[in-house]
Amino acid sequence: MYREGEGDNPIYLCERHAAAERHAPATVQPDYYSGCEANVRSVETEPAINSPTKSDDRTQRAEVAAPKPTAPAPSEAVDSPAAKVGTAKNNSFQRGSVRDLTYGNPAKALVDETIWNIATGDYGLYGTALREGKSPLEAAQAAGGQLAVVHRKIHEYAVKIEALLSASKAAINVDEVIQSVLERETLKIIGDNAMDEAEKDAAVGQLGGFQEWINRGLKREMTPLQAHRIALAIGDRANWGAVCRSISNELRPVYRVVYSSIRDAIRAAVPDVRDADERLANLYAAKSDLEPVPNTQISAPADLPIAASAASSAQEEKFAEM
Repeated sequence: MYREGEGDNPIYLCERHAAAERHAPATVQPDYYSGCEANVRSVETEPAINSPTKSDDRTQRAEVAAPKPTAPAPSEAVDSPAAKVGTAKNNSFQRGSVRDLTYGNPAKALVDETIWNIATGDYGLYGTALREGKSPLEAAQAAGGQLAVVHRKIHEYAVKIEALLSASKAAINVDEVIQSVLERETLKIIGDNAMDEAEKDAAVGQLGGFQEWINRGLKREMTPLQAHRIALAIGDRANWGAVCRSISNELRPVYRVVYSSIRDAIRAAVPDVRDADERLANLYAAKSDLEPVPNTQISAPADLPIAASAASSAQEEKFAEM
């Protein structure tokens, strides 16, 4: 409680003095309040342009005296929206799964596309639309929410990137961007003292299979568009940085460095694609969180479609079982 002090400054009272003020305000002498632990004057504020009434002014002064919350650190600014995403039970951001941000930042996608504060979408409608033969994009639009926006934005950025890369006459050296990276990673596995010989043999065998999958149909040089499609396929295999049980712990670093190497080469060859490519990767990561699906094998890089088609077939299989 407060009472009038000198001028317009209120004096805040403790409970004992406040009770006395309420019961017999006329009989209480001013010196009665001396020593009151709540006898603190509010902070003076600059007058507003439109002078408030006395009661309004008292409220504003009290608000100024109240402590203000500390602003979040820069590192929290991007992640905080993820905690505010819709409350639907299928909201995967609440699962707390470990994610490799090499493949994209889903929280940043929600911020960049200003959809962090809307619901995820209706997964029942999404599954029903897929069973009726609708495309994943059409099904996502039926579901609404973040699911619809993420699917639509992926399509928009994919079209933009394809146009930019198709117009480029640059050539990317496959040996420098892929083969040399795979050779270095093979040597790292062989020289890893923490692994026994059996583990090394298994890891090298898996790496050989990965190398064969990438090299199928490739020549000594590839276009930026080919490189982009390979990067998308690698990201899809790695579930865009979310937990992926089909890739061993020994092979995950290989996927990461090859993916990064290819993306760096694309951006060096076609600098104008950088922003759209970054947003697309973030959107794919958000899509992976919004609709986790079993990993699937993807066709050879020689005729790779945009990775969304492979993910879409997996989504259709998942919801067909529902």
